[in-house]
Amino acid sequence: MSRRILHLLFAVLLVAACREPSAREEFVAGGGPFLFQVDMTDTTRTYDFTFYTRLDGRPHLLEKIVDMPLDIQWISPSEEVFQETVWLPLTDPDATYYSRQIRHLYRSGVVPSEPGIWTLNVSVPDTLQIPGLRGLGLIQRYNGTR
Repeated sequence: MSRRILHLLFAVLLVAACREPSAREEFVAGGGPFLFQVDMTDTTRTYDFTFYTRLDGRPHLLEKIVDMPLDIQWISPSEEVFQETVWLPLTDPDATYYSRQIRHLYRSGVVPSEPGIWTLNVSVPDTLQIPGLRGLGLIQRYNGTR
């Protein structure tokens, strides 16, 4: 290959490598509360959110668990608060004897009421014990322009 073609190929690869990823992922270990900073500054996009976690434990403890309530609090950049409770299914078709890996779509096509950095505060009610809970993760996927 000529030097000119190599330079052109290198430039194309460099530009492609500078593109923003289409998703962002964060995991918070422990039993909660789980705090996430969610960037929704681009008003031309919609956003999808997926929760994920892992349960490790003795089979007789895990078999009783089918879902987990999540108390969710969204705090806008102007500090307006939105609350809801959702149930996260804790079933995994690929579970092993001692472990489950959970991944479940929470919301899709979200259009924020105001642009900016939002805070997502997720907690499991104090009255509930989930054996083997390793933490909670959030995947934020960016969709193309609206």
